[in-house]
Amino acid sequence: MAKERVHKSYIAKCQLETAVRIFLNGKDRSSVITLAGAASGILDRLVRNAGKEPFVDYACRVHRVLVGHTPKRRSYSHHIDKKLGIIAHKHLSKEDSETVELDLEQMAFDALVRALADYETVNSQEEPFVRAFYNWAWENTDGQSLTEKFKKVPDKLRPK
Repeated sequence: MAKERVHKSYIAKCQLETAVRIFLNGKDRSSVITLAGAASGILDRLVRNAGKEPFVDYACRVHRVLVGHTPKRRSYSHHIDKKLGIIAHKHLSKEDSETVELDLEQMAFDALVRALADYETVNSQEEPFVRAFYNWAWENTDGQSLTEKFKKVPDKLRPK
């Protein structure tokens, strides 16, 4: 088999596109979380390399505005990964339980939102798989109400 040079952005796109397809087909939410988490790891660096604000930095900024201090980036990133079920999908140490309680549906959705936020920052929301997910989200999460709430968000809490 011949080796080929593949850009990391292509790998992240493939992971994310597959995760969205699995999600929209109502299939394996654990795979969605795993793929979205892997894509996020790549996309976070690509967004930073482009000199833009990745999702984790945005979350740290929001935390600072709401709570009054900025958490350490690495710690907050780990916290987000834990909340999204990404850590539970890739680690099992001697001390860990072999079972976990997860809201796979919500975590899969949230992991995709996080990854797509960074994907969109360095690419486009015009990709068919991105549009398909956003259309699904609009129809299934009361998009109109979310849009109205977003309009009321102060500028200092908006993504850069």
